[in-house]
Amino acid sequence: MKPFRLAAPALSLGLLAAGLIVLPAQAAPPQTTAPAFTPTLAYEACPPGEKLPAGTRCATLTVPLDWQTPDDGRTIEIALRVKRSKQRGGGLTFNPGGPGAAGITYTSAIYSELPASVRARFDFVAWDPRGVGLSGPVLNDCPEPRDVDPPATGPVDWRVFWEEQLAANAEANSACLTGNPDAAPYLGTWQVVRDLEAMRIALGYEQWNYWGMSYGTRIGHAYARTFPNSLRALIMDGSVMAGETLYRFGTTYPAALEVSQQVYASIIGRGQAHKIDVIFDYLDDSVIPTASGDFTRWEFALQLKDQLGRQVAYPALREQVNKLYDAVVATNTPRRARALRDAGEAWMGRPRANPMAITLVLINCSDLHDRPTASQLAAASMAAERQYGTASPLWSFNSSICEGLPADMSPASPSGTDTIALATPPMFVLSTGDSATPWVWGRSMANSFARSRTISYASTQHVTYMQTPSACVNDPVTTYLLTLRQPNRDISCGFVPSPVP
Repeated sequence: MKPFRLAAPALSLGLLAAGLIVLPAQAAPPQTTAPAFTPTLAYEACPPGEKLPAGTRCATLTVPLDWQTPDDGRTIEIALRVKRSKQRGGGLTFNPGGPGAAGITYTSAIYSELPASVRARFDFVAWDPRGVGLSGPVLNDCPEPRDVDPPATGPVDWRVFWEEQLAANAEANSACLTGNPDAAPYLGTWQVVRDLEAMRIALGYEQWNYWGMSYGTRIGHAYARTFPNSLRALIMDGSVMAGETLYRFGTTYPAALEVSQQVYASIIGRGQAHKIDVIFDYLDDSVIPTASGDFTRWEFALQLKDQLGRQVAYPALREQVNKLYDAVVATNTPRRARALRDAGEAWMGRPRANPMAITLVLINCSDLHDRPTASQLAAASMAAERQYGTASPLWSFNSSICEGLPADMSPASPSGTDTIALATPPMFVLSTGDSATPWVWGRSMANSFARSRTISYASTQHVTYMQTPSACVNDPVTTYLLTLRQPNRDISCGFVPSPVP
């Protein structure tokens, strides 16, 4: 069983420390790229077999490897896909999160979900951030951390667990950094927002319309602080927190996952909250043998979180919770053993999010400069366990990911909670029970923008605009994109079920 690896957030997902570089709200940073380097855009034939909207053009943007030293001769190529609009009303771009998710992979899916009015108005630009997908620099031979398995049942010595986990992460991270000196230190958001600005200039747009999803909201926040005059519209969907630190990135998750479970139960059936608690209590003392291996409290926690992030999974999740609960409380011993095995096998057979990619680690660790200790994580874990159960400290894993990496790999991404005043304030889309980027994270980010508006959707869905059938969410965001008109006040939207797949 692998410990928690944040999927693409991450999170937040997902997810900036004391001593950050913070630009004053009224100061306008330079609106051009470094004069020592002029980025170049080259169009080229699209790779064979790549599924793209008809008429999409493929391009690469050449930028410095390190924007701190743009004239040292080292360059990388950023991969882009550009679908021109009929009205040529400017450019709309997005980042799907991670960090480490490849935007080009989502080109067709995201483009097809946009309203026809938005597709007709704006050019649609997809891109892979540096170090991701088709964009350089390339990482080679970065090992995954070895597994550190907490006990399947019974009490956990969280101090011992975090010491072992930090050591495992340090070993893998150090090897990756040592083996990739010309790539690993140059993947942070400080670099990415300068690539994004170079992209805007090379494509000839006066301003961007930017849609940030999950970690993509950190890019949006940093871009707004660094190049505020380059934004026409800013949509922040499933937002990370303002003034984020690595410690908070992990240790706020246990409470957030409790909220997520309760919001899910309020929608799908209040008894689900009780049933989930009973299942965790059973798994604290017992494992369920299956043909695929032992089903434990850790596997249940991981599967539960994965499914809570997608409201389309609610019906199947309810069915699986019910079957496992019924097996746990059954009194007929022979039938109970078989029911437990079958219910556990159903959970084990579900696909789970991939392990944390090294690009996610390197980007987060470039952005977030604190390094929590085993003692700090153990104290947070014991508090979380007392409040939310033995499995809950697993979600603090994100706070351990940067061990072995220096805090000064990259300049910190601009963050903080001081006010940013954009010409057009942003729109925030938040889910009340978001399982990857908690609602309170997005509320803190929205509070750092003057006159921002929020739409709070009653769901555990992670990333919501055009991903659910809620007109209460989708229509105001589309209106904002097209007209820059915001709602007169913050909006609360009720749950709308997703169509059955």
